[in-house]
Amino acid sequence: MTPPVWLIAEREFRTYAATASFWVALAIGPLILAGMMLMTHGGAAHPAPATLTLAAEADGSLTARFSDNFPLSGEGRAAVLRDMAKEARLNPPLRTAVTAKPTIDPRAVSRFVLVLMLWMTLTGSLGMLLNAVVRERANRALESLLAAASPLDIVGGKLIGVGGVSLLVLASWLGSTFLMGGLMPASGGLISGLLRSAADPLLLAHAALVYVLGFAFYGFTTVAIGGLARDNADAQNLARPMFAVLLAVFFAAFAAAGGGQLDWLVYVPPFTPFMLLMHPHSLLVEGIALAQLAVATTLAAWMSVSALTLSARPVWLAVLAPKRR
Repeated sequence: MTPPVWLIAEREFRTYAATASFWVALAIGPLILAGMMLMTHGGAAHPAPATLTLAAEADGSLTARFSDNFPLSGEGRAAVLRDMAKEARLNPPLRTAVTAKPTIDPRAVSRFVLVLMLWMTLTGSLGMLLNAVVRERANRALESLLAAASPLDIVGGKLIGVGGVSLLVLASWLGSTFLMGGLMPASGGLISGLLRSAADPLLLAHAALVYVLGFAFYGFTTVAIGGLARDNADAQNLARPMFAVLLAVFFAAFAAAGGGQLDWLVYVPPFTPFMLLMHPHSLLVEGIALAQLAVATTLAAWMSVSALTLSARPVWLAVLAPKRR
């Protein structure tokens, strides 16, 4: 006989896998990456010409400006200038104009792109999970479901079912990143560098692990919120603080892409999964952060199981906000 947790998981998986939005989400990541790949190859087929521009200055000298793609090293360019100065017998001599340009670290940007993928997948799956829980309350199916399965089975089944749908979407996105990143030429420009950096197998495995940890924490929290709601409108009102935190997580990850000033957020459980991916950390830091996240996830799991009861006020809510007599 199939355990109730797997029956519930199968029902949730079939419900959301049959929707058009699931198939759109499954395909949109590979399509975007394929478009980026075509843009890269299209640009490589018609590269910009290498140029050397001479500009006359007020003191009678000439300033040479090399294009970024000029096929000579710094020593080679200096040799060209010396030869040109000798031929023209310039006095003052020929000089080079150096323009400082901001450098972009492809690995840092690729980490943020992966965080963005995880964030988009997580927010979408949490919306599905919230609807899956509220549906049982709204149509009064929770009573009959509790007669056949324990609250732990219901929570586990819904997390596994909805989590399976979101993991398929994430696997499609990360898998296409790995495949297309491996096809990018080493000298294909910024887009090629980003895709090649993001296709690192260790980085992708780390991203998948981060997503599982983040989904567990936010998933249990979502079930706890959905268990308190009477209908969809009530659920949306109750879930607003959680989605506000997720919005703060996104902006924190965006700010952290430019430096390590927000690394301390790795110790704050709602931010931990994404901050772990944004920057490499030592084993000690990761161990402490993951231990704190495990404690927070355990607390969220207890709250979610106690929320899926026929009682109007779960135990944890009665402790946090007791009724006044």
